[in-house]
Amino acid sequence: MTTLCLETSTKACSVALGKNGKLLALKESIDEQYSHSENLTLYIEDVCNQAKIHLQNIDAIAVSKGPGSFTGLRIGVSTAKGLCYALDKPLIAINSLEAMAAGQIRNSLENRLSPNPSPQGEGSSPIYHTAKRKIWDGLKEYSREMRKAPTKAEELLWEKLRNKKTGYKIRRQHAIDKFICDFVCLEKQLVIELDGTIHKFRKEEDKLREEIIGDKRFSVLRFTNEEVYDDIYLVVSQIKTILESKFPPPLRGGEGGGAKETKKLFCPMIDARRMEVYCAIYDEQLNEIKKTSAEIINENSFTDLLQKNKILFFGDGASKCKQIISHPNAVFIDDIHPSAKFMVPLAERCFTEKKIEDVAYFEPFYLKDFVDSSAQNKK
Repeated sequence: MTTLCLETSTKACSVALGKNGKLLALKESIDEQYSHSENLTLYIEDVCNQAKIHLQNIDAIAVSKGPGSFTGLRIGVSTAKGLCYALDKPLIAINSLEAMAAGQIRNSLENRLSPNPSPQGEGSSPIYHTAKRKIWDGLKEYSREMRKAPTKAEELLWEKLRNKKTGYKIRRQHAIDKFICDFVCLEKQLVIELDGTIHKFRKEEDKLREEIIGDKRFSVLRFTNEEVYDDIYLVVSQIKTILESKFPPPLRGGEGGGAKETKKLFCPMIDARRMEVYCAIYDEQLNEIKKTSAEIINENSFTDLLQKNKILFFGDGASKCKQIISHPNAVFIDDIHPSAKFMVPLAERCFTEKKIEDVAYFEPFYLKDFVDSSAQNKK
């Protein structure tokens, strides 16, 4: 599917064109004067020209529904509705804060795994280094030797996992930090380990290993060799269930215990007025931990969540909170604005799930009633 995405909830005016969840074209700017009415239609024309796609050939139009600037939201929604009526296309509405969070989660994942194009073995596909370069280079040859001499259980399971038979690419004998793991799915950040008899006598070592791997945000799923021998189809079924799950894989520690919980949360903030912001909190799977709300920020804001979680604050509302929220688990990221490019995969998901708005009755999510200050001053 091809989706046109419009983001106008803040001083950022952004238009993106996506196909099958991938970004095709983007045009955006940050304007303190909020000149969205002058720019929006021009940006739409520009992205269509970039992608060489006619508006009539898109499948849906997505718009940021808010919260945010009253005028900005009104311009974006009015334009989206006009296009939907004229082109007879469905309307999709995306929460502005959710799209911001989705963008930062993606950036966080990309920073965690740094790609290094390899001239060998995989053509132009990247090899992901999940260890420091020197450690990676030191373990590389050892990993190759281990692949040549797998245990019987590893060989049996690999036959069921290789060539994306589970629907996901899985690597074997892959280095994470200073350890070589039996099987790794980078996309789902899942490590699969097979335990022989020796693991009954190395519980502490396995526990430490899982904690370090867990700190790298990988979950560890353990099976014994006997489980593989007795019912390999059950083992593969359990692996597939976890890979296909929307939620993070459960930590099945087995003999070793389990990786320690080190959660990272994401708090997009849109400036409202004075010390007030529109905000929400999401986890790394984009599950909503704290619903979208208007908050007056003080030194006690979010303290309950900050006690056990690192929270990344970002958006134009976060800068004014920087000096007030001083908890060591609070991390502030500068110069982050809403972007239509982050809406592309969310719009496709809504389309697939048939979350379509009624064009005639849809209104932006203003969150608070709009107050005309000029009218108040006249009273």
